[in-house]
Amino acid sequence: MTTTSADGRTQRRHRNAERLYDAACELLATTSFDELAVEDICAHAGVARATFFRIFDNKAGLLREFNRRLALDAADGVAAAGTADIAETLEVIRQSIYRAWLGAGPGLIRMAAEHAHSAPSSDPHAAHPELFTLVLEAVTAAIATGELSDAVPVDLAASLALVQMIAPMTYVLSGSDVDIEALSKLLLHQWLRGMAPTGIEDRRS
Repeated sequence: MTTTSADGRTQRRHRNAERLYDAACELLATTSFDELAVEDICAHAGVARATFFRIFDNKAGLLREFNRRLALDAADGVAAAGTADIAETLEVIRQSIYRAWLGAGPGLIRMAAEHAHSAPSSDPHAAHPELFTLVLEAVTAAIATGELSDAVPVDLAASLALVQMIAPMTYVLSGSDVDIEALSKLLLHQWLRGMAPTGIEDRRS
């Protein structure tokens, strides 16, 4: 298989994922997530049912497309910020996560809740691999320059950073009356303090 054909297949996959996700969102405006059928999504998107299941394991798997778009928005924000500072970089990512979930409707919230029940516990970032890669790249660079301590394995450090930013969103799913943005800021701040190199005064307090 040539690189060109592989790239073309990836692009088609992304286009179909976008069409299916957009169709689901349009249908969720008038239909509950539980009542929405895969067949209805495929018919509305003009995409074959077999293609749906090649891309998504189930309806809840549509959350992957939501998170892929979230990661693209975050990556654009990081590029526009043009900073190498880890605190500023992660703050841009945190804001993207917060904005995306702030506008989440009941259908998306139900989708996320269903995905949380079906996702493999062995991979906490199965629903958002692109977002994890973005955080991993930032954390890796910061450890390499000494901005962050290398006492924690880089993949674990990045995983914990992303969890700190995403964990407050579970309160969106539960309907709790919590200041999600303030909580996510606090948890990220705690992670940054914990990852500060030993002997260096915390400049973010």
